Amino acid sequence: MVQIDRLRKLLKNTSLNAFAGWTIVLFLTLLGIGNFIYGRFMWTILIAFVISIIITPAIRMRKLSVMPSWYFIFLAILPLVGSSTAWYFFSTSIPFYVSVATIALLMAAEINWFTSVKMTYRFAILLVIVTTLAISGLLHLTEWLLDIYFGTNYLLSGLSPDAINDVVMQQFIYATIAGVAAGALFGWYFRSSNNTDLVEVPTHFSVETDDYVTHRPPAPIRKLLGISDKTQVLAARILQGGLVLLLLFGILRRDLSTTVNATTGLILTFVPHIITRKYNIKQDTGVVLWLTLAIFLHTIGTFEFYNYIDNWDHVTHALSASVVAAAGYTLIRAIDIYVDEIYIPPRVLFIFILIFVLAMGVVWEIIEFLSDVLTSALGFDAILAQHGIGDTMLDLMFDLFGAVLAATWGTAYLSKISYKLAAKFDEMGKSQKQGIKREKRK
Repeated sequence: MVQIDRLRKLLKNTSLNAFAGWTIVLFLTLLGIGNFIYGRFMWTILIAFVISIIITPAIRMRKLSVMPSWYFIFLAILPLVGSSTAWYFFSTSIPFYVSVATIALLMAAEINWFTSVKMTYRFAILLVIVTTLAISGLLHLTEWLLDIYFGTNYLLSGLSPDAINDVVMQQFIYATIAGVAAGALFGWYFRSSNNTDLVEVPTHFSVETDDYVTHRPPAPIRKLLGISDKTQVLAARILQGGLVLLLLFGILRRDLSTTVNATTGLILTFVPHIITRKYNIKQDTGVVLWLTLAIFLHTIGTFEFYNYIDNWDHVTHALSASVVAAAGYTLIRAIDIYVDEIYIPPRVLFIFILIFVLAMGVVWEIIEFLSDVLTSALGFDAILAQHGIGDTMLDLMFDLFGAVLAATWGTAYLSKISYKLAAKFDEMGKSQKQGIKREKRK
């Protein structure tokens, strides 16, 4: 059965919608010129970018009447218009991030239509949510770097580092709320509206090449270092033993932070074993050691290391981010293999991994912030401590560094696991279909 590209519901080919769309483009053009004259160059660039997103379907399909639906254009530009003109229509930045999510959705759809990348509407919505969080993190990281190195005044406005960090955490929470809400709204739109009168988009046939290293065995790092599987298993067990000792020590000292982190970390180290037993997907010993080492270094850091050893926090963030990137690579690549309607070329997947890790970094910073607030309200020491805006921004930088490392060699090292996971998806799908057939026979 041919799958309907529901992303085409974003497009309209009517004279009324075209008139509304081009009118908005004209308005945005004038607004961009005004911002340029007044020296608001960042907003000028952003407005030009939004205009390019709006008019791309008309240009690529050579039909001036083909435009995104006016209500999606409206969602995309309203908060931007308010912010770029200093007319603050809204009391929070949630509408701004809804705008970011809408622009991300239109971009995802156009990438699907006009490049070799292929995705379903569900995958596009997931990408929208993740991108909204990542943009929030990247925006504030960029502002912080500009303030540090060019003397601008975007974030570092005279408040204390902790106060600025609280403001940024609030923005991260707003981005999360907006991304999830927009994703739910877009999902409802794609499912509820009918599939008739869809605009025909010329098909860009993509052929999966051998850009992914799948025709030869992966080259694990352990072979480069000369470390045997047995040695790696032993090292992982020693680290798990260290976590047990930290747990006991935390309990004896009544140290809530060490106890909670050691307990959580110890449970996470058994996840690969659980996956192997339940789904018969054998994990590479190097991956298991990698995960265990990241957890151990984070947990032991809560035992005064974060306070007394410079950059310990950032090293653990880079290592943890590389683990998250590896997990993201494995999952996205497995979905790519399993779902025929999805194809993510290697270079694009590299970008997706960076977006995914940055979004997860934002989520982690929110968890740390809420943990600090909760433990402070209850009168306990912080379980996951933050130390001002500089600490948060450096965490995000090291998250990206770890993501680059994992994404760079993930193709050669993690492809085998991705294929195993895709095979398990296929097996589970067949079992589910057989179960449905048996239920119908009853």
